[in-house]
Amino acid sequence: MGTGISVVAHKLTISVLLHQGLQHPFPFLLQDLVVRTRELHGVLYHRPESKYSAAIENLSHDRNLQFNISHARPQQIQDFRMEDMAIGIWEQQPMLWSLIYCLVTGEISRGNEEPLCATDLQEEAEENDEPEDHEQNQMGRGDDNDFPWRSRNGTRAKVFKEIKTVTVVSQLLHACYSKCNTLQSAMGIFLHSCNAPEKVIKVLARMGISVSLTSIHRAIHSLNSECFSNIRKLGCTLLVSYAYDNFDVKFSTGIPTAEGPKDTLVHLTSGTLIRLEHGVTVDDLRCSNKLWQKNPNNPHAANPIHFSPYSTFKFLYTLHSENDNRLRDTIDVPGAVDQIPVRKAHQVLLRAMDINQSTVLGNIDALLEMLAQASVDNADAISKVDEDMTDIEDVVQLIHGDLGTMERVLSAMDRRAIDLTPTARLQFVVFVFSLFHFKMAAADAIWRLLISPDTARKDPTSFMAFVGKLRPARTGKLTNNASFREQHELINHVGEVLRLDAWRVEAQRQGYLTLEKWAEAKPSLETIEKSAERIVSQYIEGEGINLYQMKNKSAAQRNKQHENTMRTHHYLLLYEELAYAMNKGDIGRVETLFQPWIQIFCAVGKHNYASRMLLFMHQLYHIYPEQAIRYNMLVNPTGRDQHFCAVDWVVELLNLFIKEIYGGKGSNYTKKRILDESALVLIYRNCHKVFKQNFLLSGLTYAHTTKNMMTTFHQHLAGRAAKYEIPNAMGRGAAIIASKGQPERVCDAQDIVMVDNVEEHIWDEIEKAGGGGIGDANYSELADMTMISAQDIAEGAL
Repeated sequence: MGTGISVVAHKLTISVLLHQGLQHPFPFLLQDLVVRTRELHGVLYHRPESKYSAAIENLSHDRNLQFNISHARPQQIQDFRMEDMAIGIWEQQPMLWSLIYCLVTGEISRGNEEPLCATDLQEEAEENDEPEDHEQNQMGRGDDNDFPWRSRNGTRAKVFKEIKTVTVVSQLLHACYSKCNTLQSAMGIFLHSCNAPEKVIKVLARMGISVSLTSIHRAIHSLNSECFSNIRKLGCTLLVSYAYDNFDVKFSTGIPTAEGPKDTLVHLTSGTLIRLEHGVTVDDLRCSNKLWQKNPNNPHAANPIHFSPYSTFKFLYTLHSENDNRLRDTIDVPGAVDQIPVRKAHQVLLRAMDINQSTVLGNIDALLEMLAQASVDNADAISKVDEDMTDIEDVVQLIHGDLGTMERVLSAMDRRAIDLTPTARLQFVVFVFSLFHFKMAAADAIWRLLISPDTARKDPTSFMAFVGKLRPARTGKLTNNASFREQHELINHVGEVLRLDAWRVEAQRQGYLTLEKWAEAKPSLETIEKSAERIVSQYIEGEGINLYQMKNKSAAQRNKQHENTMRTHHYLLLYEELAYAMNKGDIGRVETLFQPWIQIFCAVGKHNYASRMLLFMHQLYHIYPEQAIRYNMLVNPTGRDQHFCAVDWVVELLNLFIKEIYGGKGSNYTKKRILDESALVLIYRNCHKVFKQNFLLSGLTYAHTTKNMMTTFHQHLAGRAAKYEIPNAMGRGAAIIASKGQPERVCDAQDIVMVDNVEEHIWDEIEKAGGGGIGDANYSELADMTMISAQDIAEGAL
């Protein structure tokens, strides 16, 4: 069994020829063997392994299978395709492909059969996936149609076998020729972006599936150099806006020193450049000196434009008043007031900065550091991009940030107004109000109105009663410490519940027991519109409904819970309209919503938001280059309709990626890695998408389960008395602004609606301001301007 036998070719041939089985009864077999003896000896002499060794050598010259990892570029990761590798191997060496496929799968592959990798299983793969969460699909994701894996006549199982075949061939190539490392290089970068332990990477490198750690680090260094080049290239065009925000990182370990224990909480700052779209030119931004002459902080201003909050507030009521959004002949989405054209945003991430942005000095350092990274402070670098552009001191740059950033930047500009040079006094800064944080403030204002007061949670038809049915196990946390995501979802869900309940009542009025029966009857468009108009006029506070008169009725006649429901409808619809307008990119509709939310912010104690919103609108329409700013307040990272988002939301998502996903794990989670690789977040994210598409990964996306809300509006919750009366926040806000001329704090309470005698506080402040309160003429003037009844404003003041 274990003894080897040595056989010489000519002896084997003679023994075969002398075999008696070839003599009779088929002598022609012997004749054929004699004729082909030379050919048989050639086959025995040329061993089969030499043929496949030559095939491997021929494949090694294919440029598509080589990856210069020391000069890695983002486009190489974007272009990585297992499909292309499979087709290249099959076309150049079909016999090698058939052999490896047979060894891997145990099946025989025909040499003329094209790999299924050429044909798209991605659609089938995505059908089996859960829908990806919208907010997780916003940044750095390419179009799904960019990736093949089509399927005409094959199955996913066969494609998986071909993926294994490509992997084995790549291992053979890399073992013989180290430059053939396309799969290994892409895999190494992917593993690094997944925060894989170094031990795992070393094992896979020994197996020939990944490159070594040293090679991965060289690739990261090369990608960083490419990113910094892209930053300078985009920044020198000057057609960019800067967005930045702070983020805190808590490291699990610290190294104690003689001075004291090391602080494991680190304050860093992230930033990004977003290209200005929609026809903005450098000439539109060449207005720094002109704006400085209008700045009230300029002691030598030729034409200072002073900020009047009350005048700006009145201006908001006339803004876009020419738009009429009545019902049309067909049920369709609301007409846009001023739509931003759909165009995919282009952004380049800045390197994270080791700067504490929570101070005024920290913001100044962050602004100057961002300009330095973009080479905007270097006129010579800009002149290489645009020969005519050498004087950059007269060009403004758009800066995006949250409310705290806005206040610190404006404070820095006030302090430096007396400096001599434009750069020193931050003359180039045009700060843009953050819409995502505005949306968060709106959700928090609804929470303060409908949930925070203790008595607001006790009525059976209260907002919290519906929340308790939707989230029965989380009512305590939702009351005191709800996240924005939870607030956003519950506002939408409760709004749907209330409106569906109103439709149910309307269907019963028409003789149908349920909405399903009414839908089966297929009502006409005219019937639906009349029903909708009736619901609006009877169930939602607004034009045609005077809650002030309802409150003058006797206790036996009033339905306080119905009054609260109408006001709840009003507040929830205001928020939903804001969310819709931002997603749609309707910047005109967003601006029309500033006015009611400023009033609500004043009523609930968010005076900083109200005053800064008024200041921004004053600067936008009277000082700043209006069109260059308005159409770039919202961006569209995907280039698809209904996928607009605020710039500050993009930065918040960037912070999430840097801190939680791509910043490292364990001992690799260090400040140095976070700072060094922060500019590679989009590359890593794109790498994940490429591997998901190439390897048909499923089940790795985020999805939020749809809530079953049938039991929420199973029955009509009717009632007369109410333990809590939802305040008229818009009336109160209007009264505050009318009394003071600007939205200022009227009391020291954290939340104005939680003060027991809030009316007395407001009235006292009004008397202090005017000596005798607001006259009826002022009420009428503000009511005519705001389209809020004078009684509502008086109610807010009294």
